[in-house]
Amino acid sequence: MGGSDERKYEEAFWALALLLLAFHLVYIGITPYDLAPDEAYYWLWSKRLSWGYYSKPPLVAWLIRLSTSLGGDTPFFVRLGAPIFSFISSLALFYFAKGLFGPRVGFWAFLLSNLTAASPVGAMIMTIDAPLIAFWGLTFLFLLPALRGKGAFWYLSGICLGLGLLSKYAAVALVPSLFFYLTTSKKERRWLRRREPYLWAGLGFLLLLPNLIWNHLHGWITFHHTSSLVEGRSFNPVTFFEFIGTQFGLMTPLIFLLIAYGIIQGVRKGIKGGDNRYLLPFWGTAPLLGFFILLSFFSPCYANWAAPSYLTGFVLAAASVIEAPWTERRKRGWLLSAAILGGVICFFVYNMDLLRRFPVPQKELPSSRLMGWRKLGEEVGRIIEAEGGDLFVITQDRRFSSELAFYTPGHPRAYLLNLFPYPISQFDLWGGLEREKGKDAVFVTKQGRGPPSLLVHSFEACHRKGDVEIRYRGKFIKGYSLYLCRRFKGLPHR
Repeated sequence: MGGSDERKYEEAFWALALLLLAFHLVYIGITPYDLAPDEAYYWLWSKRLSWGYYSKPPLVAWLIRLSTSLGGDTPFFVRLGAPIFSFISSLALFYFAKGLFGPRVGFWAFLLSNLTAASPVGAMIMTIDAPLIAFWGLTFLFLLPALRGKGAFWYLSGICLGLGLLSKYAAVALVPSLFFYLTTSKKERRWLRRREPYLWAGLGFLLLLPNLIWNHLHGWITFHHTSSLVEGRSFNPVTFFEFIGTQFGLMTPLIFLLIAYGIIQGVRKGIKGGDNRYLLPFWGTAPLLGFFILLSFFSPCYANWAAPSYLTGFVLAAASVIEAPWTERRKRGWLLSAAILGGVICFFVYNMDLLRRFPVPQKELPSSRLMGWRKLGEEVGRIIEAEGGDLFVITQDRRFSSELAFYTPGHPRAYLLNLFPYPISQFDLWGGLEREKGKDAVFVTKQGRGPPSLLVHSFEACHRKGDVEIRYRGKFIKGYSLYLCRRFKGLPHR
């Protein structure tokens, strides 16, 4: 391929990447959707910065604190990191693929990655996955020059490994990924006798060390929470098919098939054929994805758990098609078909409420989780204002407490009523409910439900104030019941 053709692919990448960044920034600025419950939860974390939290490492809270310090506690600035890290992920993906296979593969890997059903969500919802995937990609990007003898890049890559670990512990899979690669590559095996790979891993864990100390001081609560999601399960092939089905849907069918084909080529050309270009992205994908595929035989697995492994999977997919012994027409047919189908699916993800025209349960649609929180907060705010303003909010649902803390005017004190004798959320680590004795509260629950007996006995009286119904074009989405509770006495001993 001539130099001018290579430049065209790189120029096309930059044009589309910047266009996508601009589109996502505009989208989160004008979107009708409220914050997702996890976004509101992490925003609450950002108000109490720490080295660790109940269920996750701290980086997402630090990033939201940074973005909201720029423009205030608005949905746009809570979400600002999502499109920015999506853009960084695209940069890392393109230049990693370019460094291995050239700009044509880089362009198609980038294009496929942004045409999955998961990509719009990752670019507009600020969760732990946005920085995780970006630092996952940067770790691999900096490993390329490091493996080619440029020593400083080992340390840059190690810093990105550490930041990935501070995003989500799943980044630990990067360590076996690199060492599996070094072990199976005849050319790169020499690195096992040098200090750089071990310093790389050590630097990553050094950045994580404050979080590990925090966990030690808190009884390893984050690790107990994470392990509780999968422990004590038995063999169940149904959960395997459920997990594969969600991956098939999130990656979109044709792109998922191309990734699977790429993984097969990674085995053939990388492991068996000794082609390091395929071997490195193969080991970037196989350990984490393979772990969750195996785990899915014994436990339900969340759809996003394997998300970072697909970054190198897109490289395998694009390279395997472009370097296949096929005609150019066939190659274009596969790539364009996957891109077109992915584009159609992305259109519906960006316009989720179009699905409400179909006869499906309204509350089951994904966008229902992003609707009605502002209205609920405003209704709770009216009760607080009418009662003098010094009320706190309490719920039995972490999502409700987080959203009400954000959307209720004045950001009132919000608590989660825990009916268990052990912590179930970050609210339990913060505590503070006992300091509210003598004060009134608004209790919020799902429509039609009353307050639990534990709550009723904790106040002198609780009476219903009414319901809040969330509708879209006249269709009922979900509802809430609001209770005014007088003079908190403290939780009874359990």
